[in-house]
Amino acid sequence: MRYRPIVFASLLLAASSALLAQHEKEPKRPKMPAQADTNDAHQYYNFALELLGHDDDKAADALYWATRLEPTWADAFYARRVALLLADPHRLTQYWAGDRRTIQSDEIRRIDSLFYHALTLNPFVSQRLDRRLFETVIDEITKKYERAGAGNSGEIRYYIDREMNNWPAADRAWLAYGDGRYPDALRLYAEAIKADKRNGPLRLDRARIFANMNEPDSALAELTAAIEDLRKRDKKDLIFVYQSKALTEHSIGVVQSRLGHDDAAKEAYGRALQEDLSYYPAHVQLAMLAIAAKDTTNALTEMDLAVQLRPDDAAARYLYGFTLAGAGKLADAETHLRKAGELNSVYAAPHFVLAQVLEAQSKKADAVTEYRTFLARAARVDPRRAEAETRLAALSGSGL
Repeated sequence: MRYRPIVFASLLLAASSALLAQHEKEPKRPKMPAQADTNDAHQYYNFALELLGHDDDKAADALYWATRLEPTWADAFYARRVALLLADPHRLTQYWAGDRRTIQSDEIRRIDSLFYHALTLNPFVSQRLDRRLFETVIDEITKKYERAGAGNSGEIRYYIDREMNNWPAADRAWLAYGDGRYPDALRLYAEAIKADKRNGPLRLDRARIFANMNEPDSALAELTAAIEDLRKRDKKDLIFVYQSKALTEHSIGVVQSRLGHDDAAKEAYGRALQEDLSYYPAHVQLAMLAIAAKDTTNALTEMDLAVQLRPDDAAARYLYGFTLAGAGKLADAETHLRKAGELNSVYAAPHFVLAQVLEAQSKKADAVTEYRTFLARAARVDPRRAEAETRLAALSGSGL
């Protein structure tokens, strides 16, 4: 029997599912150890990893707050998807087996949208937690056969493990990646690619491993071959989220940037938009390249397009406000930074920049309020705290 991670959601499905995720009921913050910093996304993340497999609902809640506190961190969104899937082993088994009703349910669509969003933040986000999903599925299958009288759990698991050694190279490569055995995974993926002419998806997997190993040239070679295969596919072919051409071009753009090939990166992001005009992460990446090149005009144009496509994205609003502030467009910056704060009430970063913008406009009392809000919401390790405290003291000492 062949087990592989199933994500039967199209790009359009994932985009619409992201909206479902935004309207879910906000969970209570789980209680962490007494000395924990409840403004620190990384502490919630680490706390959640300790809970995985023991209290997956609580882990998912902790990861929810990690995504809220740091909405640009791909790992937290990906890990929350894993926690939510683990929380219901029976549903996970149905999902893994490709049960259409399970896959098409609103709940699974919402969960899968977290994976898609993680990939748009970082196409090379580590997916090693998928091994947790696999082990849970195998445990459920083992219990099922044990209840049917096929033997005890140890005997059944031994049989499954033995069969795994005979699985196709692609499956064994995926398992090796989940174990962190990157050289074995690369070797097995190469074997699978050689045996499969329609190998675009396998090349994407191999490219992600090379990227995680900091071998950008090899990653680029695999991505280039993958996009060629994807372009040859019939329009009726089922394209999974992580195999979309827009996301693949995004991946190429990221690698080209790592290699210092900014023009090639721009071309890749442009091709991503040709594949999907609604793919707003490409506009964000183009804006970042423009900011690095001190091209304020293009940076503002790209961020405006990104915000038009996703007006409910607090991180995009923040980046637009930051860019506007750098361009001296203080009133417009204030509008978008305030909107970012409204969209995400625990996101600290917009309040720091908003305080600077207000101070530059001589709105000192409002600036004091925003510096205080930032300090109340920022993690203890946030490097901007010192400057915020200095400016708050200076403004407070001026008679406010």
